[in-house]
Amino acid sequence: MKLTIKNYKEATKGIDFKKLPEVAQEAHKEFDSFADFYNEDKDIKEMLDNHFKIVEPYLKDAPKKSTSSKKAPAKKVSTKPKAPKKKTTAGKTTRQPKQAQRKAIEVDLMPMEIKVIRRYLNFHNKSVTERQVSLLYKVIQKAATEKTIRKTSKYASEIKSISNDLIKTYKEMNATCKFEVPSSIYSKLKGIVDDYGVTPAVALIKRFINLYGNITKEKAQRLLTTITNSLKNGKVKQSEKEYDQIKKVQKHLNDYLESDKLLVTSVQLNGLKGIAGLGK
Repeated sequence: MKLTIKNYKEATKGIDFKKLPEVAQEAHKEFDSFADFYNEDKDIKEMLDNHFKIVEPYLKDAPKKSTSSKKAPAKKVSTKPKAPKKKTTAGKTTRQPKQAQRKAIEVDLMPMEIKVIRRYLNFHNKSVTERQVSLLYKVIQKAATEKTIRKTSKYASEIKSISNDLIKTYKEMNATCKFEVPSSIYSKLKGIVDDYGVTPAVALIKRFINLYGNITKEKAQRLLTTITNSLKNGKVKQSEKEYDQIKKVQKHLNDYLESDKLLVTSVQLNGLKGIAGLGK
C-alpha cells in the first residue's frame, strides 16, 4: 500500500512503531503537527513523503483484523404470548427531517490563519518538542513572507500573539515541555476556530476522493447515506455551487453499489479535487 497524507492514520493503526527507526518514531508522533501544512510547505511535504517510504515496508507486518467465525449465542425466544397492541385513534403526525446545524462561517478551503490557530490550540496541555514549536513558528513566518497571512488579515493580531508566544516558549524550553496556551487568549482563539467549518458539500466531496481507490460496498453505502441525508435536511442546498457535483457523486455511488464498478474518469476526479482544494 502506498501511504498518503489522507490514509496514513488508518493504514498505520496496526504498526508497532517501537520496531521502526527512531527518525520514523519521531515523525509519527508529530504527524498531526505536520499534516495540516503538507501542501503549504515544501520542506514538510518532502519530509513526510520520505517518512511514508520508510514506513510502507512495515505495513505488511501489521496484524490483520480477526476474522473469527464464532457465532454469538442464540437468544432465547420467549414462548409467552405477547399482549396485543392497543390501537390508538390519534392522528399520525408526519415527522419532519431535522434541520442540520451549520457553522457560523463556512468556507471551501480553510484559511491559513485558522489552520495556524487550530494547530496552536492543539498544543494546549500537551507535551511538545522543540521541533513542533519551531515548525509552527516557521509556518507563520513563511505565510507572512508569501502573503498568505497579511498584516491586514482579520486575525493578524491573534497570529502575532501566537508567534510571540512560540518564540518565548522555544527560548525557555528544554527538549520538550508541557505547552500551555495563555488563558488571556485561549477562549478567544477557541471561539474563532469553533466558528469555522468547511462547507458540508466540500467535506463530502473530500470523503469521496479519499474513498476512491480504496472503496468497499460498506464504505460506499455509508457515504451515500450521509449524502442523501445531507440533501434532505438542507445541509447541502440546491443553491450551493457544489450541488451539481454532489448529485454526480451520489450517482457514482449508486452506480457502484449496483454494478460493483466505480466509473469515474480522470477528468471528473481532477475536477472534484480542484473543488476540494486537493489539486496540488
